[in-house]
Amino acid sequence: MQAIKEPIAQKILSIAKREFNFNFSLIFYDVTTLYFESDRADDFRKPGFSKDNKFNKPQIILGLIVTREGFPLWYQIFEGNKFKILYVLEGHTLIPIIKDFKNKHKVDAITVVADAAMISSENIKLLSSASVNYIVGARLANLPLSLIKTVSTKSNRSDGMKTRVNAELGDLICEYSEKRYRKDKREMDSYIRKAESLVKQPGKIKKTKYVKIQNQSYQLNKPLIEKNKLLLGIKGYYTNLEQSEADEKTIIEHYHNIWHIEQAFRITKSDLQIRPIYHYKKEIIELHVLICFMALAVCKYMELKTKQSTRSILKQLKSVTDAMIKNRFNGQEIILRSEINSNTETILEKLRI
Repeated sequence: MQAIKEPIAQKILSIAKREFNFNFSLIFYDVTTLYFESDRADDFRKPGFSKDNKFNKPQIILGLIVTREGFPLWYQIFEGNKFKILYVLEGHTLIPIIKDFKNKHKVDAITVVADAAMISSENIKLLSSASVNYIVGARLANLPLSLIKTVSTKSNRSDGMKTRVNAELGDLICEYSEKRYRKDKREMDSYIRKAESLVKQPGKIKKTKYVKIQNQSYQLNKPLIEKNKLLLGIKGYYTNLEQSEADEKTIIEHYHNIWHIEQAFRITKSDLQIRPIYHYKKEIIELHVLICFMALAVCKYMELKTKQSTRSILKQLKSVTDAMIKNRFNGQEIILRSEINSNTETILEKLRI
């Protein structure tokens, strides 16, 4: 399988370098799960945590690396039950795939951007030992109260204010946003109202945020409420990049580009219909994923070159049709092509067709 995968990946990587100026300095990583339309598991296809809510179906895990624009670079697939819960899913797959990618291409230094699920003390040590820099989302609610108070004080409730403090998992970059504050406040108020209502009616109590059991009775979790109030409007990110290498604004801008990899997964699952998978032999499954990886590269190339979605491009190109008219008397055939509109001509021109 590697004999087929490697040359294809090299060709795709060469396109990234030539067409999108990829230079290995910054990559984006995420994982997803792919389920099978089957109830029979094996050593490769196993039930586990499912991002598609198909917990009873056998599945595999797909780890994907893309450029800042979302163009695919490399992938690996893992057994479906390798990890049971979301918050360790990214973290345990990230180390082997990033190290493999870095060593394969003999890269001295590389920065990976990923969501908060990959961060842990163990992963920080492994990334540092492999000379890999990171930018990841931070779960601020898990911070010590003293650090939360420091971040809240430094933000000064000033729209756009950015702060940088040292934390256990690296430099913690935080940004305060009035828009985010209003959204967080609405959600928090809704949870508090629900919690207050449930505390007043213990017979209807169920697991709810801001409700705790104390002295065999349900009460509002006031310390948690006060803690979360300090974080309203604040978003955090961890990095091990020095300020001289990347300032707070650059770190945040890099992280905001993580939506491109989320979009890549949406394309593979919707437009390319990568799942459900109906194969059961491992080699055929690997070929199926490889074909989808190639197709994703084609889709992202078209989108980046034309600034249009894959669906829009296909709709335009499908409008170009040929009709053949045959003269029954002399056997002459005439082919008539439908008129090509300006938008389709622009697409063909940008794709060099």
